[in-house]
Amino acid sequence: MKRVDERVSYYVRKVAERATVNKAEKLPKAYGSRSKRLMQYKQLMHQLIEEGGIR
Repeated sequence: MKRVDERVSYYVRKVAERATVNKAEKLPKAYGSRSKRLMQYKQLMHQLIEEGGIR
C-alpha cells in the first residue's frame, strides 16, 4: 500500500497536469473520467489521513 505522502504527491501532480490544459481547447477524452477518479482518490486520501491520525 502506498504511503499517504506518495498519494498526495500523485494527486497534486495529476491536478496540476489538468490545470495546464488550455481552457479554450477541448479536453482529451481521458480527462472526463479522470476528474471523477481524482475526486474519489481525494476522498480516499482524506479517509486514510484521518484514520492514521495525520494532520
